[in-house]
Amino acid sequence: KAVDAGVDGLIVEGAESAGIRNPEEVHTFALLQAVREKVDVPIVAAGGIVDGRGMAAAFALGAEGVTMGTRFVASFESPVHLNYKNAIVSTPITGTIMTDNPPRARSRGLRTPYSVEVNEGRRERLPRNATLDMLYVQGDVDNTSGAAGESAGLIHEIKSVRQIVDDTIASFWREIDRLAALRPR
Repeated sequence: KAVDAGVDGLIVEGAESAGIRNPEEVHTFALLQAVREKVDVPIVAAGGIVDGRGMAAAFALGAEGVTMGTRFVASFESPVHLNYKNAIVSTPITGTIMTDNPPRARSRGLRTPYSVEVNEGRRERLPRNATLDMLYVQGDVDNTSGAAGESAGLIHEIKSVRQIVDDTIASFWREIDRLAALRPR
């Protein structure tokens, strides 16, 4: 519908990404292929990408660009509390959780005592503004759950935005060279 309406490109966001999600999940790997099969406009991939390997994979599946939300939250320049950045860096690959976000959506965030209790129905969801202040300003990681994609488990250190971009581009080209070397001569 968006292409028929005349958009110049699409942001294709898979279910492993952070924040509010559609209850009918399709992850980036399958979603990029499905969208590329149907459209011929530029695609920016979102969800599960934190480095050049992820970027190369997204390009191989039909994207021309990527976004890396959770990766940039864990940057020096990000205005969120250091506790939240450290929580992202220390989370394992299974460190996020989906919780209901009534009326019809779900939310992906860090697996914290709060988010587990909300998910199990043992605790009421706090109002959005309360959690934003508690987590992003005060750094209360245990009693909130900040948006974080599954890719949080792939982030191992806080870096500057410049370093993230430089490392991503360098590792992208390393992956492209590695893939090119697989081609029989």
